[in-house]
Amino acid sequence: MTSSRRLLPNEPRVADRARQQALTERFLMPALPALEAFFLNLRAGLDQVLPARQPVKQGRPYPLGQCLEITVAAQRQLAAFDPASLPREAAAGHAALLAFLHHGGDARMVWGDLRGTYFQNAMLFGTLYVDVANDTVVPEKPKVEIKPLAAADFRAIEDFAHYARLATSYWRARVLPNHVLPALAPYCPLIVATPGGKVRVEPTANYMLALTQSRRFRPSETALDVAALDPAVFAALAAPLAASGQVVATDPAAGREAALAACRRYRAEARNDRDRHREALVPALLAVNECLSALAPESLAESLAGQALVTASSAGGPRSGPGRATGS
Repeated sequence: MTSSRRLLPNEPRVADRARQQALTERFLMPALPALEAFFLNLRAGLDQVLPARQPVKQGRPYPLGQCLEITVAAQRQLAAFDPASLPREAAAGHAALLAFLHHGGDARMVWGDLRGTYFQNAMLFGTLYVDVANDTVVPEKPKVEIKPLAAADFRAIEDFAHYARLATSYWRARVLPNHVLPALAPYCPLIVATPGGKVRVEPTANYMLALTQSRRFRPSETALDVAALDPAVFAALAAPLAASGQVVATDPAAGREAALAACRRYRAEARNDRDRHREALVPALLAVNECLSALAPESLAESLAGQALVTASSAGGPRSGPGRATGS
């Protein structure tokens, strides 16, 4: 059955499942070993180039933490292959992929929650999950993983509490409500402090921005409707943001109320033109996070001791049973 709901950017969902399943079974499933050979060949080529671009990310050597970079590079490389340069089995995988696409197969990059444990970037071909950066958390794992999406335990991020749970467990981050920049808070309602990394206004992923817009900013309103920031935390965040060009709240309580009011105002103004508003938001987010880059997450540690955080307890609990632009 075809879903009538528009796909969000990078949403890990198959919109026309019956058709895509049929194309996947016809062209891709019979060629799985060849497809794996092709994607391993693709990854081997990237491994000769990408480490020089970013040998270390957040203190970890390539490929750790670089699933986004690897997946984006793989997506770009797909259009540049010369089949004549490929080994026989890899060439057969490439041919199967081209036949799938020629007959209307869907191919796109997706992002979401992998096994309730990681943010992950991957590719979706029809109903087939293809991860060309499978070793970016545990380097001993195979570089490429291919399996039906239904078997991958890979799902969309549901809301900002879901995002905060993964950020807390995966990055060991502290996730705060954005009561500092009220005008940006309906789009990016979180401030994330990652040990060994940076303090950032989040989420900046297109999927998360489109998610809250599509739900008329109610997910952001829920994330912001928590206790006001601790005054010391607020002061530490507000100081560098004074140079961001954005209006900084005067105090935590005023910032909380202004952020919630902005959600209601944007909803009343129907700011749901996702593409146009996201594009206008990019320069502001870049400027804000550049200002915050001078603030070490560790400098907030003492002030955060009594701070109410945006976690599973803020809005909905974690799912039962086994369980990342953003990426692993």
